[in-house]
Amino acid sequence: MTLVLKVSKKNGEDAKTDLIAKNYFNGLYKPDSDKNHIYFPVTSEFKTKLGTFENRNLSKFKSKPASLRELFMKVLPIKLVDDVRRSYDLIGDIAIIEIPDSLKKYEKVIANSLLKTNSKIKVVAKKPSKIDGKYRIRKLKILAGEKRTTTKYKESDCLFEFDLNKTYFSQRLSNERLRLANKVKGSEKILVMFSGIAPFGIIIAKKHPFAKVLNIELNPNAVTYAKKNIELNHLESRVFSIKGDVKIEIPKLKEKFDRIIMVLPHDNEKFLSDALKVTKNGTKIHMYTIQEESNINKFKKEICSNHPIRIVNTVKAGDYGPKMWRYCLDMKVIE
Repeated sequence: MTLVLKVSKKNGEDAKTDLIAKNYFNGLYKPDSDKNHIYFPVTSEFKTKLGTFENRNLSKFKSKPASLRELFMKVLPIKLVDDVRRSYDLIGDIAIIEIPDSLKKYEKVIANSLLKTNSKIKVVAKKPSKIDGKYRIRKLKILAGEKRTTTKYKESDCLFEFDLNKTYFSQRLSNERLRLANKVKGSEKILVMFSGIAPFGIIIAKKHPFAKVLNIELNPNAVTYAKKNIELNHLESRVFSIKGDVKIEIPKLKEKFDRIIMVLPHDNEKFLSDALKVTKNGTKIHMYTIQEESNINKFKKEICSNHPIRIVNTVKAGDYGPKMWRYCLDMKVIE
């Protein structure tokens, strides 16, 4: 039996709004109704003139991930449901949601409801629009669950640990990481620029037992987690991570690489000359860039005219905004 607030149907919308605003709505259960009344599940009794409390058998919501729109329809006033923008991201056991300004006062009840609908979620955090600092980190705001931003995440048979408030990580690039890993052959030597917590290099090395990977990353927290992740995946003999600026570290390198991955999507072309210092004829370069769809062909022509490279493939690796995409340019060095 579940505690419910019994209200007449004419007061249904007012009651629902009041329950949500006061955080009494019990998101575990589905509201019920009969000919004249609606029965809203509540967490406890409180003072109200809208109805009376009683116990009633209610059905639970299915404990599986729901889109934010589906979730909002359960816990928000109907007039605000259309403000829902997208689904949440689940990184390890942390759910990251985007909440528009119109729903800000409901963010706690939304977060608590999401926490209850999926047993895998231990933390619900709000994704801010602002990017902070030179490491381009979006600081999360915890709304529900455990008070932490560290998590463990599995991808392509690899285990990663990191702090989302200290490092950059996107699970939306998982297909890209696997795509590039599948291109590697034999005992390639690979350089990953702007490598973060080292997901590209670790996944490549895990799939290819003779490949060797060097990562370069400026963020000291990301480098610390990269080294930890290399150990977690038992790749210490073939994957290495250097803390530093690629413009300073690359000239120190004495070897040439078979493949270079340039992860940074912003102004990456400014570092292409640095990458070319450690290439040879036939080296493959995968450079990410964020461009408007109407500008990508012009951008590619400029790169080819300024550098000894040939673009062999252009991949859309996720949308970034209206008519803007994160592209990966698969290139080959021609000397």
